[in-house]
Amino acid sequence: MALNVEELYQETLIHLEKWDLEQAEENLRQILDVDPNHAQAWNKLGVVFARKKDLRQAEDCFNMAIQKDPQLSNPYSNLGNIYAERGWTDRAKAAYEQALALDPGNPTATHNLGVLYRKSGDIGRGVDLMKQASKSDRHRYKSELRTSQETRRIVRTGWIIVIAIGILLLFLLNR
Repeated sequence: MALNVEELYQETLIHLEKWDLEQAEENLRQILDVDPNHAQAWNKLGVVFARKKDLRQAEDCFNMAIQKDPQLSNPYSNLGNIYAERGWTDRAKAAYEQALALDPGNPTATHNLGVLYRKSGDIGRGVDLMKQASKSDRHRYKSELRTSQETRRIVRTGWIIVIAIGILLLFLLNR
């Protein structure tokens, strides 16, 4: 049976959410065995190593993801995290700014850049960026809710239940 790379990748995201790093790493290695150019898998493998505190391996994976797809913003943002962890502020800022150049308004990169500015003493700029990140995050969340078929179905069902309860209450109160 052929490996369905995208299904395995989606399963891996669930393992990452649960911090099941061993299974996530195993899945990602399977994906990369089949498709060594899967930039998102390289990026997520870097996330696994970062969570394991193996910053060297994480950095290598993020750089590989960038090599495979230079237009993918997340590896730059993740590299920024690695550089910030190491205290390399200038490199971290450059990485976050590259992520933002590729994905303007990226809430994670914007927030992390704000944290760097705040830590470096530019509190005003840092707070502005962190507020911008929060606003961007809310906007993306709302946009995602509007475009998701599943969310629309759930909201519609919720309203039907509320209306049914309202009608039932009116019926019972008028008896």
